[in-house]
Parts: sequence; C-alpha cells; structure tokens
Amino acid sequence: MQRAMEYIFTDEMLKLLDHFTSLTEVRIAFFSMDGEELCIGKNRSICDFCSMRRRSQAFNAGCLADDQHGREVAQENGGVYFYQCHAGLCEAVVPVYAAEVPIGYAMIGQFRLAGAAEAGRNQRELQALKKLPVFTREKVDDLLSMFEVLIQHIASQSLVGRRDFDLLGPLIERMRARPEELLTLTEAARFVGLSASRLSHLFSAMMGTNFKRFQITQRLDLADRLMKAHPDWRMARIAEACGFEDPLYFSRVYKKHRGVPPSKAIKG
Repeated sequence: MQRAMEYIFTDEMLKLLDHFTSLTEVRIAFFSMDGEELCIGKNRSICDFCSMRRRSQAFNAGCLADDQHGREVAQENGGVYFYQCHAGLCEAVVPVYAAEVPIGYAMIGQFRLAGAAEAGRNQRELQALKKLPVFTREKVDDLLSMFEVLIQHIASQSLVGRRDFDLLGPLIERMRARPEELLTLTEAARFVGLSASRLSHLFSAMMGTNFKRFQITQRLDLADRLMKAHPDWRMARIAEACGFEDPLYFSRVYKKHRGVPPSKAIKG
C-alpha cells in the first residue's frame, strides 16, 4: 500500500464508496494506474469464491490478466467497460481523471448475471457463488449507470488526486491552453520548481508519454483544429499559428506523427 501515499482521498470520496457498497452489495475499489488496489468501499475483501479459486496460481494469473485487459479497454474507450471474467463473474472498470489526466481506475465486482451458468467446481464454491448479488441485464445497466455517474462526480469535484499532479497540473493546463508556446524542459521545470530530470520522470509517469512528445501532440492537435476551421489558410500560416517557424519542418513533423502530410489531412 506504499503507493497510497502518492494519492489524496477525500472523506467525501471514501463515504461515497462506502455508500455504493452498502446500497448495491457490490464491491468497489480504486486502483493506481499500474493496477495496485488502494482504496476499497467498506474495506470489503474479495468474495469467498475468488479467495478459494485464486489460491491456484494459474487461476490468479487469469484474474490479473482479465483486470489488465479491462483497464486497457476502459482507458482506450474513455468510459465504463463491463465484462465477465474467466470464471463467469461480472466486473466493470472505468478510468478516473484529474483535469483530463488519467490518475487511476475504479472497479466494481464481482456479481452474477441472472441466468448465467455457474462456475463452481464443488459444493463449497457453489455456496460461495450463491452469496454474490445477482442482477438481470436491465439491472446491470442501471448499476453501471450509477457507477459511471459516481465516478464522474468524484472526478469533477476533485475528490481524489495525486500529490505529484498538484505540481504538474498547472504546467499541463498551460501546455494545453497555449500549445503554440514552445517550452524547453528546463523552462518547464523552472515553472513548476523542479529539476529537469525530476520533471521528465514525473511527466512520463503521469502522462504515459514524454514531455517532448506531449508538447508535439498538443501543437499538432491545434493544427488539426485550425485546418478544419480555416481550410483557406496557407500551410505557412497554420505552421506559424502552431509555433513552427519553418512550414517545411512543420510538414515533416506532422507526417512523422500523423502518418500523412498535412495537405492530405486537410483532404481527409
């Protein structure tokens, strides 16, 4: 639980997770970006069925693989991802954001889908399965909607945060608001009061990309918006508005990162 020290969980968030579990009888937990469980509603442990089955190394590996895949899909889609694990139990996961930056995941489960085949191998496992809440498909949709609204509220009200994001948040907001402003790593480090090496490490850990690539992405995203809004602008004007002094260099950078030259992107 060492990673928990990197996060800030407000009392309101902890109460919301507790209320969710009390109301639904479904376990809810918050995970770090790398999948470490940090905060749990009502401090509820995993279900008895999972406890029994996960004593098997192979079964436990399958559970971890399911969770990893679920986090990846949820991150890619930017919303709730519902799935059934390899044991047939239901789970859902959603990324949690702070100022549009993913800082972790929330997950609910396990619960059973009405009518689904049971996965118990013996009487003890079947009894453990019967203790899990059961929902119809319609009730699952309601549960997922409530889960999504809860996490959106937690994110929008900043009920959870990362201590390092308190340092990088202003820089990220500046880079997004003024993508045409070319900052060196040294200048950015000075802005947040860190060394360049420390900033580089924190930035990559939080954003999943390095400082330079993030900056380029912001500038090219601005270029895409300008090309769409002003199809009559010359490429030199687009380049200048995005902070590129040389339009030829802008075209090379655009093609390298987008796969096509900007002239074809306009047509597309």
